[in-house]
Amino acid sequence: MTITKEIIEYIAMLARLQLDENEKNSMVADISKIISYFDKLKELDTSNIDAMEFLVMDEDVFEGALRDDIVGKSYDREDLLHPEEEEGSEYFTVPRVVE
Repeated sequence: MTITKEIIEYIAMLARLQLDENEKNSMVADISKIISYFDKLKELDTSNIDAMEFLVMDEDVFEGALRDDIVGKSYDREDLLHPEEEEGSEYFTVPRVVE
């Protein structure tokens, strides 16, 4: 994919950015370098490489990265509701933000 100045201008318009000519040219060059790097990565043969679920290779770090999923006590709804909430209400009342 070739990045052109028109593409940069379109993206800048969508993002409501005002770029001068030097910034546009710099963006074209920088983004083109990034895309060419990803194109090089596509050339790699990864058919014999297993997918990795986590990028942590050290087993000591990996063991501490995840915790067991243990069901514990949760908060009671009555404790979370404000005292002025309607008794038996299932919802929270929030201040009106739209008139």
